[in-house]
Amino acid sequence: MNKFLLLTIIGCLQFYFGNSQNAYKIDVTIKAFANQQIYLGYYFGKTFPIKDSVKLDAAGKGSFKGKEKLVGGIYLLGYPSKSEYVEMLIDKNQTFAISIDSPLQKKGIRLTNSPEGSEFQAYQNFMEANGKALQALDKLNTSNTTTPKTITQKKKAINDAVNKYRETIIAKGTKNLLPAILNLLKIPIVPDVTKMPNGKYDSTYAWYYYKSNYWNGVNFADERLLRTPIYESKFDDYFKTIIYPQPDSIINEADKILVASIANTETFKFNTTKLIQRYINPEYMGQDAVYVHLFEKYIAPGTANWFDEKQKKFLFDRGYSLISNKIGDPAPALDLVDTLGNPISLYNIKSNYTVICFWDATCGHCKEVVPSVDSIYKAKWKQQGVTLLGVMTDGGLQNWKTYITEHQFTNWIHAYQTDENRKKDNADGKPNFRQLYDIVSTPKLYLLDKDKHIIAKQLTYQQLDDLLNKKLENK
Repeated sequence: MNKFLLLTIIGCLQFYFGNSQNAYKIDVTIKAFANQQIYLGYYFGKTFPIKDSVKLDAAGKGSFKGKEKLVGGIYLLGYPSKSEYVEMLIDKNQTFAISIDSPLQKKGIRLTNSPEGSEFQAYQNFMEANGKALQALDKLNTSNTTTPKTITQKKKAINDAVNKYRETIIAKGTKNLLPAILNLLKIPIVPDVTKMPNGKYDSTYAWYYYKSNYWNGVNFADERLLRTPIYESKFDDYFKTIIYPQPDSIINEADKILVASIANTETFKFNTTKLIQRYINPEYMGQDAVYVHLFEKYIAPGTANWFDEKQKKFLFDRGYSLISNKIGDPAPALDLVDTLGNPISLYNIKSNYTVICFWDATCGHCKEVVPSVDSIYKAKWKQQGVTLLGVMTDGGLQNWKTYITEHQFTNWIHAYQTDENRKKDNADGKPNFRQLYDIVSTPKLYLLDKDKHIIAKQLTYQQLDDLLNKKLENK
C-alpha cells in the first residue's frame, strides 16, 4: 500500500476515534482559579445539579469532558466557592473553549468555537446594557430637567429595540436553543380595546386571549427548556394564576400539556411529576379530583412508570382514597356502632345536612378543635337542622367514651368501628373508612347534603359554618 495513503488513513482514524472519545469537551482558562476546583452545572427547574468538575492546573487551565453528549440548555460554570458562576448556552456544538480574565466581575469572557454560546453572550450583554439604560431613565422621573413625555418616549424606544432584537433571533427558528428560550419568555399582548369584540373592553375575552396565547411557539417535548431558569416558573404561574381553578378546567389544560410532552421521556416525567406534586394535596378544596384524573389516566395504567416501590405505594394508596370521596360524589357507606353497641348507618340518618367529624380523643389538635365543633353545633347547627356524626378513628374506645361524657358532647350521633368488623374488612380485602375518607390526620370534617353527597371536606369548622350559612341563605 502507498505509504502516504496509509498515513492518511491512520490520521483519519485517529481524528475519528479521538473525537468520538469525548462527546463534549469544554476547555477552560481562568488564571485567578489556578489549582482550584471548578464545576459544570445546569438549571433543572429550580435546582442546580452538578454535571462535572475539574481541578485547574497551575496555569488556570482545565477541561470538562465526557463520553455522553450534554442535553442542550443553560449551563453554569461554577467557581470554587459554588456561590458564583457564569452562564453558558450549550446545545449542538459541545467542543469549545472559554476563558475569563476577571471571574468575580464577570468580565473578559471569551468563547472560542461556540457560535451558539457567543450569540447567547451577545444577547445577555445587549439586555444588560438596555436594562441599565431603563434604570437610568427611571431615576430621571424625579428630575425637572427631563419631561415625563420624553422619558416615556425614550423607554419606548429601548423596549422597541429589545423586542425587535428578540424577534430577529426568534425568526431563526426554535431548532436553535436561544430562539426557543426567547419564545418561552414571550408574554402575550392582549389586543387593544378597538380590536376586541364590539370595540369594548371585555375582561373575559382578555383573559381567554392571554391564556390561549400563553404557550405560543413552545414545544413541550423540547427537553432543553427544562435546563433553563424559565420553564418551571412559567409552568407554575400558568396553573396558579392563569387557569380557572375549577378541576375540569385544570384537567383539560394538564392533558394538553402531557399529550404534547409525551414524545420526550424527560419532559413528560417533569410535567407529570409537577402536576402530581401540585394536586395530590391541593391548595383548594375539590382540586384533588385533578390528582384522581392523573392517577387513573397516567399512574395506574403505568404510563408514568418512573416511581420506586415506596413512592408507587403512596401514590396508589392516595389515589384509591381520593377516588371514593370526590366533591359531589356519594359519601362512602359508614356502617358502625354507637357507644351502646347499637348499629349506626350513615345512609339511615335523615337530615338536610350531615356533618361528619372524624376524631381521636388522644389527639392534641382534636382536643383543641372538637370542643369548638360541639359549641357551634349546640349554638347554631342543631337549630338549623344539621346532624352531627362523630366517628372515632383511634385512641382507644374507653378514652373516647370518657372524653364524650366529660365534655358533654350531647345530641351528637357517636359511632365507631368494632375490632371485629375491622378485622373482617381486612380479611375480605375491603378498604376501611380511614382509606375511604382519606383520614391521614385528625380532626377531619365532611359536609354532606340530604342525599349524602359530599358538599365539602378538609375545611375548618369556621369555613364549614360559613358554607352552611350560604347554603341555608340560598334555600
